[in-house]
Amino acid sequence: MSPRLLPRLLKFLQDAPLPKSQSNGNVRRRKRVSMKKSVPETPSFTSDGRTRSILLDDANPITEGHFYDRHKSLPPKVHILRPLHDTGGHDHPREMTEEEREWWSSPYLRMLASPLRECQVTRKKLPSDFLIRLAPTRLPSSQGVREQQTLVPDGVEHPKFKPRRSTPACYITCWKDIIPYTTRIPLPKLSPNLSVPPLLSLRIGYQLRLRVLQELELLTQRLADRALDDPTATVLRRLTRSEWQIVRQTNTIPHKDALALLVVPPVNKNPETKEKPQASTQLAIMDIVQDDAGRPEHSEQPRPPLSVLHPVADDTSSSLLPSAQTPLYHGLSLFPSRSQRAALHKALCELLQVEQHTEKSSRAHGDAKGSHAFLLCANQHTVKRADVVPLAIALWRLRMWEGQAYAGEISYWEVDAEWRLDWANRMY
Repeated sequence: MSPRLLPRLLKFLQDAPLPKSQSNGNVRRRKRVSMKKSVPETPSFTSDGRTRSILLDDANPITEGHFYDRHKSLPPKVHILRPLHDTGGHDHPREMTEEEREWWSSPYLRMLASPLRECQVTRKKLPSDFLIRLAPTRLPSSQGVREQQTLVPDGVEHPKFKPRRSTPACYITCWKDIIPYTTRIPLPKLSPNLSVPPLLSLRIGYQLRLRVLQELELLTQRLADRALDDPTATVLRRLTRSEWQIVRQTNTIPHKDALALLVVPPVNKNPETKEKPQASTQLAIMDIVQDDAGRPEHSEQPRPPLSVLHPVADDTSSSLLPSAQTPLYHGLSLFPSRSQRAALHKALCELLQVEQHTEKSSRAHGDAKGSHAFLLCANQHTVKRADVVPLAIALWRLRMWEGQAYAGEISYWEVDAEWRLDWANRMY
C-alpha cells in the first residue's frame, strides 16, 4: 500500500459514522400506522360544464390517482389507556364494542383471521395458525468443508422467548404425519445445501408444548397486576369434584364461556427413584426421543386420548347451527414428559393462585373439594383483564399437530380431512 494512501485511509475511517448494530436475523415488528385518509369526490369525466381538460385539474384521478386510494383504518383496541391526541392525517384509535370484544375472545375466529400462507406439501392456502413455519439455519462446520444448512421450526415459540428469524422460510400443515412428505418442498429455492433433519417432527412437537408453557407464564404475569373485580371475568378456575363428576357422567361441559378443560393431576413419584420429577420446561434431545418412545403407539400401556370434544350443555344457539363444543385435554397425553407435565401443573396452580388471591373462602369438604380439572374461560369481560386466546390457540395447535383435527371422523372439528394424506400418497 502506498505511504501517501495510508494516512488518508486512516482519516477516512476516523470520520466515518459508527456502524449500525448487526441484525441477528430476528424480526422486530414495527408500530402500525394508519394510512386512512379522506378521499376526494371522484369528478365527472363528461365534458358538460367544463372549460378545460380534466388533466389540468388539481389532484385529478388520472395523473394523481394515489389521492383516491382507499385504506383501511387501524383495528380497534380492547383498551385505550392514554387520551387521544391529534395524529394529523391518521385516524384515531378506537376502543372495541362489547360485541367486538366477544368476537376477539374466540380463538377460532382469531385463527381464521391469521394471514394466509401456502403449505409447500399440499399446495393449499391456509391461515398461518394452521401451519408450521420452517426456516433454514446453518450447521457448524470445520474449515474447508462446504457449509451445510438444515430446516428448523421458526416462530413456533413465543417471540418474547425466541424471536422469529427474518430468513426465507416455508410453511407446512400443522400435522406430524406430513413430515415424511417434506421431500416435496423445493429446498434449493430456500437455500443451497439444505436438508431436512431426521428429528424435525420431535423438535416441532417439543416447541409446541413449550409454547403452551410460555403462554401460561405470560398470562400469569398479565393477571398478577389486575385484580378480579368482576366474577364474570374469571379466566381459570378449578372444578369441584361434583362438577367434574357431572362432566364425566354427561359428557358435556356446562359452561358457556369455556375455552378448554385441562385434566392435569400432580405427577406421581418415579417408581424407580421414588422421587417426584422436577418441573422443567427445557428438555435435552435425548429426553425428547425417550418420551416419544414411551407413547401409546410404542408401548403396551394405553393412555387417554390427547383431547375429546364435548358439547356445551347450555348452548342456546339456533337449531340451524351445530352446537358449540369445547376440547377436554388430558395432561398425561398432552405432555408425555414427566418434567414438562410437572411444569404444566405448576404453571396452572400459579395461575389459579393469582386468580384466587382476593378470595378468602372456608376450607372445602367432600365433593366441594377441588378436582384435577382446570376450566379455562374467555368472554367479552375477560379480555379486559388479559388475552386468554393465545393460550387456547397454543393448545389447539398442539392438538392439530398430534392429528386430532385431521381424523376422518365427523365428531372432529375438521371433517373428512383424510384427503391430505390421500393426495400426498397419489403424488408419490
